[in-house]
Amino acid sequence: MEKIVGDNLKTNERGFTLIEVLAALALVSLIILLAGSMNLFGTKQTNSQKAEIQNQSNDRLAMNMVTKAIRQADPATVEVINDQNILKINNVRYYLDGTSLKKETDVLISDIQRFTVKRNGDQILLEIGKLPQTKLYLRD
Repeated sequence: MEKIVGDNLKTNERGFTLIEVLAALALVSLIILLAGSMNLFGTKQTNSQKAEIQNQSNDRLAMNMVTKAIRQADPATVEVINDQNILKINNVRYYLDGTSLKKETDVLISDIQRFTVKRNGDQILLEIGKLPQTKLYLRD
C-alpha cells in the first residue's frame, strides 16, 4: 500500500514498526517464561512424589520383613526391649540405627524415620516410618 505524503512523495508502509516487534517479542518471552515455570514446577513435583513413594516403599518393605520374622518365630523367642526399641527374635536384634533398620549389624532398609516396638502381653505393637501401628499376636 502506498501513501502520498506532502508534495506527492510516496512512502512504503509494508513491514513492522519497532514497537510492534518489541510487543511481539515481549509476548513470546512471557509465553516461554510461563512454559518454563510450569515445566520446573512439574519437575519439582515429580521428584517430590518419587521421594515420597520411595519412603513409603521402604516403610512397607521393612514392616513386611519384621512381621514375617515375628510370625515365623517361636513366641517364646520373641523379646522386646521397650526403652531401647529393640526387638529380639531368636537372639537376633532388630533396631533402628540413625535411619537404617538393622538386623544385628546388617542394614535391612535405609531411610526409615521411625521404629518403635512394644510388647503388651501376647501382643507386639510395631510402628515403622509413617505407617500406622501394626498389632501382632503371639500364639503358642
